[in-house]
Amino acid sequence: MSGRTYAGESASDRAGRRRRQLLDAGLELFGTAGYRATTVRLLCREARVSDRYFYEQFDSTEDLLVAVYDECTARLEAAALTALGDGAGEVGDLARRGLDAFLALVEEDPRLARVVWFEVLGVSARVESTYLSRMQRFGHLMLGVLADRDDTTALPDAAHELMASAAVGAVSNAVVTWSITGFTTERSVVTESLAQFLAGAATALARPTAGT
Repeated sequence: MSGRTYAGESASDRAGRRRRQLLDAGLELFGTAGYRATTVRLLCREARVSDRYFYEQFDSTEDLLVAVYDECTARLEAAALTALGDGAGEVGDLARRGLDAFLALVEEDPRLARVVWFEVLGVSARVESTYLSRMQRFGHLMLGVLADRDDTTALPDAAHELMASAAVGAVSNAVVTWSITGFTTERSVVTESLAQFLAGAATALARPTAGT
């Protein structure tokens, strides 16, 4: 890569811009046409870069898929965390806030749902591992709304992992169903249903009161 400045843009700036264009193209094509229907040529056409610039940034379309997936899940996580703020409040209210912000982003950009819950499945062991790891991280985020509360108790590691899997599995399945049906159910209904589910599941972490 030439290190010269061209039209006021340095080599590193040009590389960063092209990477951004390819990531945006990946989200658009993976999130509409689908990963398996997307080629390097189509990606480069959408991104308006030549093939050689694609391979300067990514080894394959799978590498780009992982990068796009990471960005999508980071956006969803950031939306939920921003809505949760300092984590103060009743568990059900926290669940509603976090879930509504999360679901609003999915509803606003359906490409996210397709990339995060559909296109990454069955691609390769590497992509599957990335998917499972990030989903488990979401599960821990959901359980984290109960962290440091006086009425909760620490679970054994294995039980905590299973509860995280159960929480994210329920939410993921609901999002998949909501997406497949074209978001016809009002978001508020989806949010409230999932918030009630998570608040109910939270009772499993509560310490039993004296005499029970």
